Amino acid sequence: MAMEDHVSLTAIERSDEDCILRFADGASFKLGYLSIRKRCQCAKCKPRQVNDQRRLEFEEEIERYRLEKPNVEVVGRYAIRLVWPSGCSSGIHSFSHLRKTAEELGSRL
Repeated sequence: MAMEDHVSLTAIERSDEDCILRFADGASFKLGYLSIRKRCQCAKCKPRQVNDQRRLEFEEEIERYRLEKPNVEVVGRYAIRLVWPSGCSSGIHSFSHLRKTAEELGSRL
């Protein structure tokens, strides 16, 4: 297995508030949609995470959004885009970024 294979997303199981991400190495994580939004890497959201104060303000704003189940679009063989009914839908979440976010903010299953 190549080094990057462990970050290859093999399945996403979506519920109303969170999702289960399954990776090629067999690891699975439960991760809330708000946690994914808080780590958006798009040009609009990423600059709002450059330091602790800006990240805190950004996260508080995200927490005020109505919790919504996004649509998922596959982007090549390396990422997904989550399309939110409200808010940002331009973020492309690479599998490696999702794995890091899941390890930091999710729970291993």
